[in-house]
Amino acid sequence: MAGKARNMVTVRHHIFRFRRMLRTILQKSRNVMVWGLLTAVLIGVSDFGAPLEDSFQAARNKARSHDASGEVVVVGIDTLAVEGIGDWPWSNGQLATLVSSLDEAGAKRIFFEFPTQADRSDSENEAFVKALASSKAKVFLNGRFEIDPVTGQRDDILPPPEFSQHAGLINTNSPITGYNSIRDMPYGVLVSDIPVQSIASKISGVTGDVGSTFPVDYSVSTYTLPYVSASDVIAGTGDVNKVRGKDIIIGTNGVEQEQKYWIIGSGPSSGVFISALGAETLLHGQPYNMGWVAPLLAIALLVIGIQKTTRTVVRRTAKVTGLAVILTGPIFLEALNIFLQIMPALTFFGLAMIAGLYQRYSQSYKLRGTRNELSGLPNLNALRESSLPDEYLLVAARIQNFVEVATALPANSEKDFVKQIASRLSFGTSGETLYQGDEGIFFWSLPAAQKDDLTDQLSALQAIFRNPVPVQERKYDLDICFGIDVDTERSLSSRISSALLAAQGAHESSEQWKFYDPSDQQATAWKLSMLGELDDAIENGQLWVAFQPKLDIRNQRICGAEALVRWTHPEHGDISPEDFVLAAEKHNRIGRLTEFVLGKALDTAEQFSALGLDIKIAVNLSPRLLDQQGLAKMIGRAFVGREVDKSQLILEVTETAAMSSSETALKQLHDIKALGVAISIDDYGTGFSTLDYLRKCPASEVKIDRSFVQMLAQSSSDRIMVNSTIELAHSLGQKVVAEGVEDTQTLQQLTEMGCDIAQGYLIGRPMQLDALRDFLANYKKRNAA
Repeated sequence: MAGKARNMVTVRHHIFRFRRMLRTILQKSRNVMVWGLLTAVLIGVSDFGAPLEDSFQAARNKARSHDASGEVVVVGIDTLAVEGIGDWPWSNGQLATLVSSLDEAGAKRIFFEFPTQADRSDSENEAFVKALASSKAKVFLNGRFEIDPVTGQRDDILPPPEFSQHAGLINTNSPITGYNSIRDMPYGVLVSDIPVQSIASKISGVTGDVGSTFPVDYSVSTYTLPYVSASDVIAGTGDVNKVRGKDIIIGTNGVEQEQKYWIIGSGPSSGVFISALGAETLLHGQPYNMGWVAPLLAIALLVIGIQKTTRTVVRRTAKVTGLAVILTGPIFLEALNIFLQIMPALTFFGLAMIAGLYQRYSQSYKLRGTRNELSGLPNLNALRESSLPDEYLLVAARIQNFVEVATALPANSEKDFVKQIASRLSFGTSGETLYQGDEGIFFWSLPAAQKDDLTDQLSALQAIFRNPVPVQERKYDLDICFGIDVDTERSLSSRISSALLAAQGAHESSEQWKFYDPSDQQATAWKLSMLGELDDAIENGQLWVAFQPKLDIRNQRICGAEALVRWTHPEHGDISPEDFVLAAEKHNRIGRLTEFVLGKALDTAEQFSALGLDIKIAVNLSPRLLDQQGLAKMIGRAFVGREVDKSQLILEVTETAAMSSSETALKQLHDIKALGVAISIDDYGTGFSTLDYLRKCPASEVKIDRSFVQMLAQSSSDRIMVNSTIELAHSLGQKVVAEGVEDTQTLQQLTEMGCDIAQGYLIGRPMQLDALRDFLANYKKRNAA
C-alpha cells in the first residue's frame, strides 16, 4: 500500500511538472509577442526607424529606377539665369517676360512653384497681368501657407486679385519629415478656406480629398526630368524646344536662400524637382499608401504560424520566405503603385526570430546544463526546472569541508568520492531524486506527510557520516549539516536559498539540522543591504555625528570632544556603530565614512574657533586606512575651504593598529603629524606597546582604555598600570587622556596621579552639536559660580 501511494504521488508530481512547463513556455511566447509588437508599434507611430526605412526605400528605388514620362518640364531660375537676367528674386516684369517666352515656345500649361506677389512698381505689375491675360498657355500661380517656426502661427499667402483673375491656383505645401525630406504630397489643401489642388494633382488630373496625401515615387530618376534654364527660354536658345506641348513647372534651382529637401537615395534637391516627381507619380496612376499597420499584422500572423509549427523544415522555410517578402515584396507592390513602410514589420520579425533563437539556445543550454558532469546527478538547474509540488518539503545537505577534502583527494578520485556521498544520502531521500550543487551541496524533496519522520532520518544520516569516507587508501571525515524549508507558499528558487541558509545556520550554531526561520533571512537581508544603504545614509542625513566632551583636569575646563558617528535608520532605528563601521572596513567603505566624520568634525571646530573657544575635536582613524596610500593627502583636503587651525584636529589610532602597523603606516603617521594634526594612541593598554615604539610613533597623546580606568577603585594592578602609563607618557612629552570616567572617586584618583584629560559619562555623554554648545555654556557658568 505504501508503494502504491508513493507511485500516486510520483505520477501527480510529473503531471504537475508538465503542466507548469507548458504554462511557462506559453507565457514566454506571449511575452515575446507582446513586447515585440509594442516595440514595432512604437517605431511605426514615432517614425523612429525613419533612417533605416529610408535606406530600404533607397535600395528599392534603385532597383525600380526608371525614366520620367517627359510630359513635365522643369524650367529653372538657376545660376545661368541669374547671371544673364538679374539677381533673385525677379521682378514681376522679368517673370512676365518668362511667361510670354514660354507661351511663344508652345508650352501647354505653366505652373509657378514659388509664390508671386505685387511689386512696388505698377508698371512691373501691369506687365505681369498683361502676360497672364494674353498667354494662350494656362498659367497657375502658387497659393500656399507658411508656419512661423517660433510662434506656430499660420500665414496664408494668395496671389494678388489682379493676378488671380487671369490665372489658376495651385499649391506646393507638403508635410516635411524630421529628416527634411518629403515622403507624401497632398492632393490639395485649404488656403484661406479655398480648396487648392497641388501641382501634381492639377498636372495629372488625379484628385483626392482635400488634406489627403499620396506617397511620392522617387524611383523616377530625377536626372531624366526634362530641364531648361529660364535664361534659354527667354533668349530662345538651347533646349527651349523641350517645352512645346508640355506642362511647365517654374522654380528656383541653385539660387541663394533656396530651400533644399532630401530625396531618398539621391541627396538634396530643389523643391521644384519634388513637385515634378509628385506629378510623375500621379501620371503613372493613383498610388495607394498601405502604411505600416497592414504589413506588421501580416508578419505577426506569419510569426504565430512559425511558432505553432513543429516541423523544422517548415519553420526554416517560413523564416526565409518571411524575410524575403519583407525586403523584396515592396518592390513589386510599388510597381503596382502600392506603397508601404516595412520597418515596424521588419523590427517585429527580427525580434521574434532573435527571441526564438535565444529560446532554443536556452533550452539547449538547459538540457546540457542539468547534469553534474562529474557525478551524473541532476544539478540545481534541474531542481529549479523540476516544478516541485506544493505539498513537498525541501531538504539541503551541506558538507562544510567539501572543498578542503576535494583538494586533498588523489588524482581522478573525486568522482568516487561524490558517489560515496550520494550513496550515503540516498538512505534519507526515501527514493526521491538527489540533486547536486557546487562545493558539497545536495538537495532532495520529501512529501510533507513525512515531516514527522524527517528528524529521525537526518539523525540516521548524521550517524552514517560519522564514519570517514574511504577513497583509495585514505579516509576523510566530513562535516555535514542539514537545512529544511517547509514554507510551500514561496517560489522554488527562494526555497532553495532558504534551505541553504538554514543549513548554514545549523553549522554556525553547532546543530545537526535546522528548519528555516524567516527571521534569519530578514537579518541576513539587512546585513547584505546595509552597505548599500550606508552610502545613501551619508547623503540623506541619516548619518550624523555625536560629540563627547573632554575635561582638562588641571584647569577644570572643557578642552575638546570626540566625534562619534551615529546612524538613525528610518526602519531599523539606531544602528550600532560596531556593526556598520566594521562592515565598512571589511568592504572598503571606511574611507568615505571617515571623510564624512572628518568633515563634520572640522566644521564643528571651525564654529568653536569663530566663537573664540579652544576646543579640539578628535576623530577615530580606522586601521585599514593606515595601509592605504594618500591618507595624509585626504586629511589635508578636508581642511581646504575651512578656516580652522590643523592643531584643532586629533586623530585617534588604536594601540593595536599603531603597534602592529608596517613601516608604510608609520610613515603615514609622520606625514599626518607634519601637517600639524595631532595623533593619539587610543585604547592604550590593550596592545603590546614598547618604549622603543612609543618613541618612534609621532603621537602627542596617549588614551588609556576604559577597562583600566573603570577598575581604579577596585584593582591595585590597574592603578599601577594607569599611574605608570601617565609617568611614561609625561617622560616622553605626551599628554594622557583617561576614557570611561564615570564617578567622582575615579576622577579624584586621576587628578592625584597627574592625568591631563578625562572623558566619560561623569563629564558628559555623546551628544548632538546643539547640545554640546549648551553644555559648554552651562559648564562655563557652573565653574564661574
